[in-house]
Amino acid sequence: MASLHVLLKYFHCLVLLLCLQLASAEIRSNSTSGVIAKPYCPDRCGNISIPYPFGIGRGCFVNKFFELTCNNSVPMIGSLKVTNLAVDDGQMTVESIIASTCNSTTFFVNTYLGTFTVSATKNKLISIGCDTMAAINDYPPIGFNCSNCNFKKNVAIDGACDGMGCCETSIPPRLSSYNVSVGRFGENSIYDNPCSYAFIAENSSFQFSPSYLQDFKNKGTGVVPLVVDWTIGFVTCDIAATDKTSYACGPNTLCESCNSNTPGYLCKCKPGFEGNPYLSSSTVGHCKDINECVDKNLIHDERCGRPESICFNTEGGYDCPCKEGFKEYGTKCILDKRAGYHDKIAAGMKICGIHFIVFSNSLCKITN
Repeated sequence: MASLHVLLKYFHCLVLLLCLQLASAEIRSNSTSGVIAKPYCPDRCGNISIPYPFGIGRGCFVNKFFELTCNNSVPMIGSLKVTNLAVDDGQMTVESIIASTCNSTTFFVNTYLGTFTVSATKNKLISIGCDTMAAINDYPPIGFNCSNCNFKKNVAIDGACDGMGCCETSIPPRLSSYNVSVGRFGENSIYDNPCSYAFIAENSSFQFSPSYLQDFKNKGTGVVPLVVDWTIGFVTCDIAATDKTSYACGPNTLCESCNSNTPGYLCKCKPGFEGNPYLSSSTVGHCKDINECVDKNLIHDERCGRPESICFNTEGGYDCPCKEGFKEYGTKCILDKRAGYHDKIAAGMKICGIHFIVFSNSLCKITN
């Protein structure tokens, strides 16, 4: 009988170890859910998050075009300061320099983005000044018909870039290397409004003010936000997936081929999964199943909000069937009368089990 006590002790120890292992696994899972970079790689520079495929330092980025440097807590890609990086939509925001001239000389600002391109949908070309023209590369300039400032007849309106001292237009797609030029074509207002400006900027970031006609550059930081599109490689998903060594999408992901304006592809977590889609299964932080059952908002779900239902997490989703003793009736859970017989059997088995345990303990005491 002593051997029985030893076996029971070992059994209790095994159960305790199993519980501890499950608890520690849950803690590890929670602590790694916010990982965005490769192991041993910095995930921040200053207050900017640096998610893979971007990275700082050797082995921390997917290829050389995604390499960033961190200078005095300022992330840089080439010579451009990065202010935001987004994995979900394949875009980042950088600071773009303003081109300006305060005489009759045309001024140029050159920008090189490597394999990345200026977002044609999120940015626009803007010129500020009287008798001002602006252009991108060899495309037709803007300003000849919309930047006259005859203040005797017209007054520039605050917030309106409609031709009175301010012009704007869409930009061509697939700009990865470009120059913005700004110049003047008249002398009528050079003394009242001596300077002209031109830049490409994010659509929602700029609001014109008549005071900019006097000195726009010194009223800000000398830079404007520019949205840049980035993709992986230059081929579609079908072609990229054939080369497992260079294919960038991790487990539980979907690959999305970009359009002709932006060649390459992007990776996204499958529905019901979350994480960084570019991290592999050998690292933490890759796309993992979301446990929707812990979401408090699930109560608003038609099926899961029923008090008689119970939530079960599934891979990539969840299900909320009726609890034991209830059955589906349309969108409701109603009492299942047939379950009463089975409940009685289950209750009887529980009582028998309790009696068996009590009897076993009594037998052990007698034998001891």
